Amino acid sequence: MALIKLNNQSLTAVTSAGLPSGTMLQVVNGTFSTQTSALTSSTYTDTGLTATITPSSTSSKILVSANIPDAHNGGTVSLLFLNLVRDSTQLIEFVKHGDYNSGVSIVTYGGSTSYLDSPATTSATTYKVQFKVNTNGGSQSLFLNNSTGTITLMEIAG
Repeated sequence: MALIKLNNQSLTAVTSAGLPSGTMLQVVNGTFSTQTSALTSSTYTDTGLTATITPSSTSSKILVSANIPDAHNGGTVSLLFLNLVRDSTQLIEFVKHGDYNSGVSIVTYGGSTSYLDSPATTSATTYKVQFKVNTNGGSQSLFLNNSTGTITLMEIAG
């Protein structure tokens, strides 16, 4: 797309360095809807929900918004833990709760979070959601019946 000259003056490209702090620079969205299961585990496992962003400045902030839909436990009482990580660094454990027993099966409500991160890099940076469970039997499943989890990354000028 060509830029139009005003008063026969040259226009220069607008760079992120010339924008005020707080300006949204880019948005990246990721979705995942393939059923993911984990047996009783005390270590975090990737859910498959991930997105990668390349910040334009080391002073940029990344606002991460993640949502995991309903989960299902095929056994008895369990706890679901959700974790947000940047590359391999834990940022926040954002859900830790037990299940609701419906009488037929046990349904765990999903979880969501927003987190403002300062990665201090201009390299490609991956954010992902992980989960672990603590059950008395059975396994925990996410993204049942083609439900879709989302993760949105927003770069904000620092």
